Amino acid sequence: MEKITLNELVQSMNGSLLKEGSKHIYDAVSIDSRSLEPGSIFFAIRGENMDGHDYVASAVATGAAAVVIHREDMGVRAADAAVIKVDDTTQALLDFAGYYRSLFHIPIVAVTGSSGKTTTKDIVASVLSAKYNTLKTQGNLNNQTGMPLTVLQLNSSHEAAVIELGLCDKGEIATMAKSLRPDIGIVTNVGYSHLEKLGTRQGIYEEKVSLFADFGARNAAVVNRDDGFLKQYHSGNHAVIGVGISEGDIKATDVVLNEEGIEFCVNAERYSFSLPGRHNVYNCLVAVTIGKMLHLTQEEIQKGFDDFSPSKNRMDFQTVAEIMIINDCYNSNPDAARAALDVLSDMQCDGKKIAVLADMLELGEQAGVLHEELGVYVAQKNIDRVITVGEQAAHLAQGCRMGGMEEERVEHCLNNEQVVQYLVQTAHKGDCVLLKGSRGMHLEEVLSQFTERKRG
Repeated sequence: MEKITLNELVQSMNGSLLKEGSKHIYDAVSIDSRSLEPGSIFFAIRGENMDGHDYVASAVATGAAAVVIHREDMGVRAADAAVIKVDDTTQALLDFAGYYRSLFHIPIVAVTGSSGKTTTKDIVASVLSAKYNTLKTQGNLNNQTGMPLTVLQLNSSHEAAVIELGLCDKGEIATMAKSLRPDIGIVTNVGYSHLEKLGTRQGIYEEKVSLFADFGARNAAVVNRDDGFLKQYHSGNHAVIGVGISEGDIKATDVVLNEEGIEFCVNAERYSFSLPGRHNVYNCLVAVTIGKMLHLTQEEIQKGFDDFSPSKNRMDFQTVAEIMIINDCYNSNPDAARAALDVLSDMQCDGKKIAVLADMLELGEQAGVLHEELGVYVAQKNIDRVITVGEQAAHLAQGCRMGGMEEERVEHCLNNEQVVQYLVQTAHKGDCVLLKGSRGMHLEEVLSQFTERKRG
């Protein structure tokens, strides 16, 4: 973070300065007293499981030069730190990030969507990095605290930024977009993620496109025109660029899909990408579109594809005891699971193709039906065995049987330890194994324990 004065900090949040500290210039922000750097601004964020106000004293003791609170001053007036009171510290962090973002006159790209947003963000950032010094969201810093913390990492060396916007509840996309004020917004698709909170896919669609609520003549929205919901999105206030394979202003043609990756053309320019799957054509097509908008050449865009490295636990191919593992266990929903299953089904494999599928969370009242439908889909694919785990995944296993898979090809487990035991007995040299489930199911535990036992 570039240097910010106490006066800028207070005014950006419409805060009340309860006490001045000895330091009036800051270059770091934290919401975690354990990792706080001396001289930082500490925002006391109240979350679901803990309240940062309980750690204000610890933050000051660690070296916080300013604290932002919305409760009483927590008994730190005697400490050598500025104390600023606001109505709500989460909103104050967003407001401060919004002010800080206004100091940078560089292209800001925002990415959201029901699935594929992290991979799309990573691909777009990799492409832009071929020409510009690009900041991108790291890890899961895509919520109302993570997004502003990412923005506050901008410094004078950056020439572009690609920021991911995730979703926990209704209204959050619009709130984050108001702070971020992106120049270009991307919505990858509208699926079933967060159905529990938003009720219907129409509700999900409305939440996702709220990213564009404050867009004007200088902004552009990039949407997937092959998506059943996004094909209807139009605006008289800003540019809308549709991408797709079947429909769109910018289309991928001559598409080639194989286990080594994908190839496609855009306006007679040929591109290749190392990750397989039809869904990655859409991800790359967005990146080509953004690259062209920001004046990259075909060669620079292709370099970005060649330099791409996926985020942890996302389509990560690795070999364990001569068994190919597709580690895609960071998160899951019906659309993302289908895309991953397509990759496994299309792979060339000397042995068995095994899908390990855990619960897809936050699907609300439709969870059972959606898991069952996914099971029927699995049964139609070129997959030899299915291992399911979790309460909802029992419906998935039932769907596999309903779709025609024999009983012996479907194994339902009660926990990850049972998955490991069964997988160790079942998976052998030459097999391919997909791991796919929601983050809360912790399938990375299966991978680590399976690896330990196979290599042990």
